[in-house]
Amino acid sequence: MTPEIRAFEFALGLFTVMIGLAITDIALSLHRLIRRHETVRWDPLTLLGALFALLMTIGMWFDLWGIRNATSIRHFFLYLVLLASFFVLFLVSASSLPDEVDGPVDLRAFYASNRRYYWSLVTIFQVIYVALGLHFTADMFARMPRFAVAVTATQWSALILIPVAMFFVRSRALHYMGLIILLAIDFWHYSRYSIL
Repeated sequence: MTPEIRAFEFALGLFTVMIGLAITDIALSLHRLIRRHETVRWDPLTLLGALFALLMTIGMWFDLWGIRNATSIRHFFLYLVLLASFFVLFLVSASSLPDEVDGPVDLRAFYASNRRYYWSLVTIFQVIYVALGLHFTADMFARMPRFAVAVTATQWSALILIPVAMFFVRSRALHYMGLIILLAIDFWHYSRYSIL
């Protein structure tokens, strides 16, 4: 085993904890809602937001595998930035569904009252994600065809601009559309990934 892989495995430990906490928070919140289903007014938009948070979390697990050979991950300040991104991702996941289920729960009202907080966290995460993406793939851009660079730039722009718009816009129809686009971008992006 190379020193780079051993260093990556060491660094991965704390990231694994953060990913596990994020997924666990979504699972526990959903479990509480399902257990009290008779007092829950379900809302597909809220559930789509939770699905998006879950997909981002799982996607980051695959992204970690993609940077396993990067030597810069071993530097303290980059490690802090990565850890900060996972911390924000945990907050996104934790804010996607209500934590406490005491009495009747209206998920539509929850989404409306939580919208700005949730989308501000998603925006912060996506800004960090794109910045890290630029850091780890900067050398590849010089070798990529212009079309591929344009597609990547469009994808990364959408990852930031859509959450910013969702922060300001209240229209549920636009929120559905924005979430569907973000989910499609993530599914398309991660469909090519594999852990070998």
